[in-house]
Amino acid sequence: MVDRRRNVVFGEAVDQYESARPGYPDQLVTDVLGYAPSGPVLEVGAGTGKATAGFAARGVDLTCVEPDARMAATLRAKCPNVRVEIGIFEDYVPDRAFALLYCAQAWHWVAPDRRWGLAHAALVPSGAVALFWNNYGVTDPELRTALADVDGRYGVSSSSLHRPEPGRPEPPADELAGDPRFTDLEHRLYTHTDRYEAERYLDLVRSVSAYRIMDHDAREALLRELTSLLGDGVDMTFTTDLTLARRAD
Repeated sequence: MVDRRRNVVFGEAVDQYESARPGYPDQLVTDVLGYAPSGPVLEVGAGTGKATAGFAARGVDLTCVEPDARMAATLRAKCPNVRVEIGIFEDYVPDRAFALLYCAQAWHWVAPDRRWGLAHAALVPSGAVALFWNNYGVTDPELRTALADVDGRYGVSSSSLHRPEPGRPEPPADELAGDPRFTDLEHRLYTHTDRYEAERYLDLVRSVSAYRIMDHDAREALLRELTSLLGDGVDMTFTTDLTLARRAD
């Protein structure tokens, strides 16, 4: 089941999401567009446009589906030349078939029993699916453990930003491997590091659903404890996973 309560909390932290969440590598955009046939493009769960901006800059004919009107407002301001449809993908009715459907960091919010059928129906024959997400964590293992200890005291565990290894969802290829509607599966990785100043890092924490759903006072207390450990900033390691597939017919 999709936890809709967690799905809609991001709109409460639009500024933090936009300032702190990482974008996606330019090479990934190049690779996705090179894999897909030419034609209109559909983005599922566009958020504030972290991935949208890279594709829009290439001049593609882009339609974005985003469930949160608050995030969609930022998306429209950032990418005025894309079409934005407010709502969940499960309710979206395409008015044309797309050459590419992509989703960045949001595919797990789409109902598992419907998402592949909806993707298949939205694509032209041989149209491409591209699913990608950033996995990130504090590079220093000792600092990451200390931050995780704080999370644990406040009941943030499985979705903690400070797990021993950055969380990586089940690869979509595992679901697609036995699905005759899709073919030509590929998986690619992109890795880089970045330095986050302490306040930007705290905004990153504030943008994560596991912390957004906490009681306000508890979250503020947790943030104060994290602040005491961060110093002037932290080094972050990012790995971007990309799964590609084609509609088989």
